[in-house]
Amino acid sequence: MDELMKIFPVRLREILSQVTWYREDLEEIRIRIQRPVQFVTSQASFYLDPREKRLMTQAKGGLALGEEDLREMLTYVCEYSRYAYARQMRQGFLALDGGIRLGLCGQYMAEEDGRIGMEYPMYFSIRIPHEKKGCAAWIEPWLIEGETFLHTLILAAPGMGKTTFLRDLVRVLSDRPTCRGLALIDERYEVAAANFGIPQNDVGLHTDVYSGYAKEAGCMQAIRTMAPQILAVDEIGGKKDLESLVYAMHCGVGVLATMHAGSLLEYQQKREWEPLLEKCHFRRLLWIDKKSGRRQFFLYDEAGELLCVKESA
Repeated sequence: MDELMKIFPVRLREILSQVTWYREDLEEIRIRIQRPVQFVTSQASFYLDPREKRLMTQAKGGLALGEEDLREMLTYVCEYSRYAYARQMRQGFLALDGGIRLGLCGQYMAEEDGRIGMEYPMYFSIRIPHEKKGCAAWIEPWLIEGETFLHTLILAAPGMGKTTFLRDLVRVLSDRPTCRGLALIDERYEVAAANFGIPQNDVGLHTDVYSGYAKEAGCMQAIRTMAPQILAVDEIGGKKDLESLVYAMHCGVGVLATMHAGSLLEYQQKREWEPLLEKCHFRRLLWIDKKSGRRQFFLYDEAGELLCVKESA
């Protein structure tokens, strides 16, 4: 909560200091220019009543921030040096202390060197990191044959907890006594949440973290320099991502990855559209869904046979 408060504009801080607003299930804070500030939990959203200094469930009348507020917030986020954060801003996100990830968008413009820079960021998505240690422990026996890790793909729609589950699974696999090395390609600083190279989250005893690397570059670098047993990557999708995973599999490296998919049918359709995905011989598929606020996990083998079903506590 302290890390969040110091990046908020003063007007928002003053109201939050009078309200019990932080909750353990808080997942995201959405701040949009001239629109109500939205706090998203695992169950619903709530907003701030600026007059009564209370939380409310309806957006209408909720506290909205203006241009000056958002410029002030960006100044705090960039620690008074926007230039120092220009590279991350071009990618649409900033990695902050405490493992917080700030997505942002707005008006873009071409820079002198031909790159596209963000001139007026006016929409912010603050993702709150959650370490749920032990949430992935149940799946470990299903992913190991002897000492071989079976290539595994985690599928779910956005916001279903893929990254949280991946983080804990990386920790579980890395802490195995027989693990020689696990390479984590953390392109958006969401899994290990490294700050100046030091992971803010527990990703295991034998994990080597590649923070800020593009996935394809990180995969190749890890294979050539650290000889990992397992390579973990979050949110694959592009052709280059898939090429690097196929390469890793052909090098004898176990692959653990996540991918956005609204359903298993969507994933099957992606395989038809993208031949490289067909070449990724994932031996295990984990589909994450949510019903009545509880996450459900469906584990399949490569033939599409359901192996087990697990529900979150």
